Amino acid sequence: MRTFSRSQALFERAKKVLPGGIPGHQDPRLLVRGQSPCFIDRAEGCRFWDVDGHEYIDYMCAYGPMILGYSHPRVEEAAQRQRQKGDCFNLPSPLWVELAEYLVNLIPSADWALFGKNGSDAVNCAVLIARAYTGKNKIIKAEGTYHGIGPWCTPNPTGTTEGERANVLTFPFNDIRTLVRLVEENRSDVAGVIITPFKHEFAHDQEMPSETFLNGLRQLCNADGPVLIMDDVRAGFRLHMGGSAEYFGLKPQLSCFSKAMGNGYPISACLGTRELMKAGKTIFFTGSFFTSAVPMAAALATLMEMNRPGVLDHLFQIGEMLKQGMLKQAESFGLKIKYTGPVTMPFMTFKDDHSFEKNKTFCARAYQEGVFFHPSHNWFLSAAHRKEDIEETLEATYQAFKAVKESFGS
Repeated sequence: MRTFSRSQALFERAKKVLPGGIPGHQDPRLLVRGQSPCFIDRAEGCRFWDVDGHEYIDYMCAYGPMILGYSHPRVEEAAQRQRQKGDCFNLPSPLWVELAEYLVNLIPSADWALFGKNGSDAVNCAVLIARAYTGKNKIIKAEGTYHGIGPWCTPNPTGTTEGERANVLTFPFNDIRTLVRLVEENRSDVAGVIITPFKHEFAHDQEMPSETFLNGLRQLCNADGPVLIMDDVRAGFRLHMGGSAEYFGLKPQLSCFSKAMGNGYPISACLGTRELMKAGKTIFFTGSFFTSAVPMAAALATLMEMNRPGVLDHLFQIGEMLKQGMLKQAESFGLKIKYTGPVTMPFMTFKDDHSFEKNKTFCARAYQEGVFFHPSHNWFLSAAHRKEDIEETLEATYQAFKAVKESFGS
């Protein structure tokens, strides 16, 4: 039986010198307490090894960034070539221009780009530009949607003021009637509507946008309406290489990318249409590391690799293989599950398991079998996952479903 003594000891040390030990979404207490790893020693491809020496097939991919897999050779070669030249300079490297040009050519709705380091940078930048362009204040977002750690949207308001959220309105995802009503009631002061391509909140089943909702967005966010901001930080390049908006037939004026954009290197981008370029010049958005050249080299290599014929198709194929295998296994045990979201970043829950106890039992057994899932966060697949990895995973999930059956029945 696998134990996690070294992980637990490190976490106890961490709590003495870091607030909470490991704060935020990487807090191991969100996994299965005492039955899951807390620290990773190394990773390669679609696998990682924890500090206790246990190997796992990974279905979190560093919470999304590792779209090509850990230590991808072409990405690491590009990063190393640039690292030998330097990374952080007084001025940008030529990659500053080259990456922007590549993105503008890749994303149909983009004419320019601004770069940051993480998803929150890109989203906050988009909100500033929407307000600068319209001269208005209010931003409308879906209820519960995560858009980063900015005071206006953080899921934990501790330390923020009411004023920082005063200009944020919310509506239920997919409820176009409520969204239209909010826009009409606040038309004189609505700067933008920000959405994720589909609903992927923590501890909830995922929800794809309805055609009614998409049609309503197309009509609402036109030339005379509020700016449409697509927060593609989590899903970007996992549905379509032109961005998730292209997959759903939307034309946002602003799009935000990070995570998979650099295959693990810290980089993000806010992309916009030509009419918003002047507003993009007026905001103050800068950082000493925003122009770092190594992440840009990695991002360019990542996007080129992902854009090769068949790479994204492979991601969908192995995702479908995992989905169908797990659905059949659950049915064979008489277990009722929900498998939601796109197969490239799915999530599985058990029906009537609001406390996620069944999910935790499932994941705890999966860890013992060498497969890493999260009990309450959506999962991710990478291009490094192969048919053989899925087959090995399904052997583990069979045992995990069996453990749920034995503990809870049907």
